[in-house]
Amino acid sequence: MDVPITTLTPLWTGGIETGKVDRLHETGILGSLRWWMEALVRGMGGEVSDPTQNERSGFDKKKYDESKASEEAARLREAGLCDVSQIFGATGWRKRFRLEIEDYTKSDSAVQPQIRAQRSYNKNGGNQNPTWYFPQNANEKPRSGALTLRIQSLHPDFKPEVIGGLLQFLADWTAIGARPQMGFGVIELANGRLDTQPLYDWLLTTAGSKSYHQLPSLRNIFLARIHLPGAQEQATFNLKYDLRRLFAADQPLRHFIMGTVRDGRIASKIKVSRPFGDGLLRVWGWIPEEATQYRDSWSGKTVAQAIHDHLQMNYALQIWREFNSLRDSVAPNSGDAAAFLRGLLGLEEADDAA
Repeated sequence: MDVPITTLTPLWTGGIETGKVDRLHETGILGSLRWWMEALVRGMGGEVSDPTQNERSGFDKKKYDESKASEEAARLREAGLCDVSQIFGATGWRKRFRLEIEDYTKSDSAVQPQIRAQRSYNKNGGNQNPTWYFPQNANEKPRSGALTLRIQSLHPDFKPEVIGGLLQFLADWTAIGARPQMGFGVIELANGRLDTQPLYDWLLTTAGSKSYHQLPSLRNIFLARIHLPGAQEQATFNLKYDLRRLFAADQPLRHFIMGTVRDGRIASKIKVSRPFGDGLLRVWGWIPEEATQYRDSWSGKTVAQAIHDHLQMNYALQIWREFNSLRDSVAPNSGDAAAFLRGLLGLEEADDAA
């Protein structure tokens, strides 16, 4: 299947040479697709390898041949392939689809080489503005425009529509490609919505009883959208700074939630898109239920509450989705993971229409 796409914010996928984006690369798209598929499967209680424990899926043909399981997916699990690796590939196991890009994008010259937030902090007795730096050369900038993703099944039992549904989910809620923490990667599907039912149906086959308290999961992720009419790129970085300040009194927690380039680099768990449309911004992230960094009155719930309250008090908060939470603006306190997923995929609306 071919999926025409238009970028709403610049798109970054990296390149062969570090820091250069000579074109859009499939690996950058595949990485974000796999990350989100793992989070969705974890939310359904399915089998996903744990990267923090250096777990690696790998196909063991002997175990596969010796398996007594009646279902193919179960035999593959016993042979060492988690649910996601069965689709995206692993050692000794070819992924079930091929992704190709027809790239019509261009280097986005509008991306500023540096952005200063309209905020200040004290350093060495003077006030400074927090500043983010971006590439200046044309061959190092993110890209904007049109592209087509071609999804080809490599196995008769795999439907490319599963990946199409995942792309629709990302187009609705988050971003694709690398560096989403810098606001890159918001897209729209140029030919209208894709059917998310095949994705939902496949995810149901992965449902199990596994729990993931310290890894990204549908059960610890929030997805929000705010509106700030006339917002420019600076608004993204004002908000990023303000969210960091929510945890200013606890540096280990601030680094754990919002990331740091010091002490081994910690990726931010909270992403803020650049503005698109008429001042829309997406804010999303994952907040572990358990962490050694939670001290005093902090917990996964209070961190999420602090972020939610900041958005609600300072912006027009259009929507906030969060599993089994009173904060959820559509289905508060719903503990049904399948129903929550259907809502995110837009399938409840289809049910209502039917």
